[in-house]
Amino acid sequence: MSQQKPLLDQSKIRVILNKAQFALKEDRYDEALQALSEIEIEDMRKLHYEELHAIGKLIIYLKELAEEKKLGIVEKLRMIQASKEYLE
Repeated sequence: MSQQKPLLDQSKIRVILNKAQFALKEDRYDEALQALSEIEIEDMRKLHYEELHAIGKLIIYLKELAEEKKLGIVEKLRMIQASKEYLE
């Protein structure tokens, strides 16, 4: 039983990572973040390097994507502001 528990934890994490990856492929970023939030600290303590690395890469990717989207929104707001000033 002691060996089965870590295997179940790893399996749970893999399911969560697969769910997050699938959500990202479909551009459902909120769902990917929600999947990551299902991972508990206690579960992470038992993970191997590969799983921790995958989680880290996914978080970095989401951070970079959020930054790109933020910059895009800021640029659109600047265009709207410039258009508004032009019309006044």
